[in-house]
Amino acid sequence: MPQLTSTIPLQGGLDLITPPVQIPAGKAIGCGNYESDVKGYRRIGGFERFDGRPKPSDASYWVLNFDAGSAAITAGEVVSGATSSAAGIALVDAVVTSGTYGGGNAAGYLVLYGVVGTFADNENLQVSAATRMVANGTANEGGADTDENNTTWKRASVAATRVPITTVPGSGPVRGIVTFNGDVFAFRDNAGATAGGMYQATASGWSAITFGSVLKFDAGSAAFNEGATLTGGTSAATATIKRVVRSGGLYGSSNATGYLVLTGISGTFQNNEALTDNGTAAGAATSDGTVSAVTLPAGGHYEFTQHNFYGASNLARVYGCNGVGRAFEFDGTTLVPIYTGLADDKDKPVHIAEFQNHLMLSVAGGSVLFSSTGDPLNFEVTTGAGEIGFGQDVTGLQEAASSALVIGGAHRVSILTGTSSQDFVLAPLADDSGVFEWTLQYISAPLYMDTGGVRKMTTTQAFGGFRVGTITQAIEPLLDYKRSKGIVPVSSIRVRARDQYRLFFSDGTGVSIYLGRKDPEIMLFDLPIQAFCAYCGEDSTGREMLLVGADDGYVYEFDKGTSFDGESIEAWIRFAFNSIGSPMQKKRWHKATLMIDGDVTTQISLTSETSYANPYHPSGVEQLFTVEGGGGFWNEANWNEFYWSTQYHGEAEAYLEGIGENISIVIMSDSTHEAPHSMSTMTLHFSYRGMRK
Repeated sequence: MPQLTSTIPLQGGLDLITPPVQIPAGKAIGCGNYESDVKGYRRIGGFERFDGRPKPSDASYWVLNFDAGSAAITAGEVVSGATSSAAGIALVDAVVTSGTYGGGNAAGYLVLYGVVGTFADNENLQVSAATRMVANGTANEGGADTDENNTTWKRASVAATRVPITTVPGSGPVRGIVTFNGDVFAFRDNAGATAGGMYQATASGWSAITFGSVLKFDAGSAAFNEGATLTGGTSAATATIKRVVRSGGLYGSSNATGYLVLTGISGTFQNNEALTDNGTAAGAATSDGTVSAVTLPAGGHYEFTQHNFYGASNLARVYGCNGVGRAFEFDGTTLVPIYTGLADDKDKPVHIAEFQNHLMLSVAGGSVLFSSTGDPLNFEVTTGAGEIGFGQDVTGLQEAASSALVIGGAHRVSILTGTSSQDFVLAPLADDSGVFEWTLQYISAPLYMDTGGVRKMTTTQAFGGFRVGTITQAIEPLLDYKRSKGIVPVSSIRVRARDQYRLFFSDGTGVSIYLGRKDPEIMLFDLPIQAFCAYCGEDSTGREMLLVGADDGYVYEFDKGTSFDGESIEAWIRFAFNSIGSPMQKKRWHKATLMIDGDVTTQISLTSETSYANPYHPSGVEQLFTVEGGGGFWNEANWNEFYWSTQYHGEAEAYLEGIGENISIVIMSDSTHEAPHSMSTMTLHFSYRGMRK
């Protein structure tokens, strides 16, 4: 019989519920660490630890020749150019190719990493200001003389760059991450877990943000000036005014109340003393109490929104809450607590959003507070602020469109419409489902998880109307399994660059949902870390950053690097059993050819099963696999390495041995240093045999 071929697009995601004979051939019936993307299926990207220092994935090495060497330079020593002030770290011990150090004429080369600046020819090369040798030329980035050395030094530079990157100082998990104006900030409890800390990622690692102090005032007759110097009339104490918040009354009526956020305090402000500033229109009020330090409580799970309530281009700010203390505003340097008017033990917002130029905060007991229009620090009812009763604790807030806010609870989802306290309307959307905390995201539409799976809200033809549909029916057995084991979602993230929604679970696994085709495509990932929080932000260039805060205290940047922070990425995917449209006719399977985008180092393996893994069909060495939630144990055989016809978008061919009515192909990858590869199509080569009797 002549050989025939059948080409299958590789797409559709994981399907654990469709009867085997009906599953489209390009879908998966088992997977780990592959994801759907625009090309087909992609091995997921790596992640690496992050604290603002140089990134391991960006690491490189430089070769710098030297002569007149009088003393060795060993791995780890910092080498400086006496003339250029360039510097780098020795990756390996200096290699001597001629002469000796004792004779002062050693010549050879240095391999450096972390180079800053440009070394000059014939300058002295020093360690701790002591000359060891002289540069013979300039440093050559990636200048290895062999492929083997290039690979070795490149990988060594990545590993060495990873080592100095530290956890966020403190104890417990990273409780929150946010990016603002290209900077990254993280929150973690202090070493004794008695307070929370806020840290900024810098070129030298995590740097603590110093909080100011609060001084309340009343009897205000003139507004204070931010940036001016505050002076106490009795105490003569002084401080710099960083933020002015009026929370009630009017300056014109000399009864304004509020508070000031201060730094650089000198002296001790007293209660009920006159306060003035040195602005051009000097402020005036009376102190209402004494200074109290701004602090963050220990614990909680931070959530953020960013918005410009004030109009000017430089007045965008971050707003955050943590469920254990007051909400706050942050402008990049100053953290301002937000007083909603609730009692101290109640003023602990859990979820946060911006809607119609109001700051929205949910608090325990089923209430959503909203600020005055355009004034996120003012919750005075007479200025347009207010409260919305939801009837149960809120588990998520998310703006669904410019005219709607999703409010989720454990057993209810509602939609808030309107523009202000004058016309806000809360309408129920679903009373038979609810939102799991930390799962509500917006990716062309709101998405969230509940007891029925991941749901997507889409608008109806009626203006302002919504409907909800479950998009994870295909993996319902897996979700049922997780529920039965008490495994819950702990965080979620949107990935705009890949049209994805990613959900992290309490067992270190996760689900990625690709939304770039007609139907959502779901795949699974398994991580060696336990996520606690996640954030999608931007760096200083506007590039998307995917940041995850873990239980181990590290912040990790995802879709970065080729490994799981130095550990290998094990990935596999089993495709549906394919009968080529004739489920009762036997076939001899000759070869599988995959179209793959990858680099020259990509190595993957293949095995196959025929006739739904019938044990009576010939089988080679067995390899046991478990599909979590599906209960299946797969008999794997005949692992073969692929042969590449080209190094980019190549054809990867594997010869098969098997006879059966259908075939399932399994692809596996296990690598630490390979960039992700994508598989777009698979062509099966086969010939027909007789009908099954």
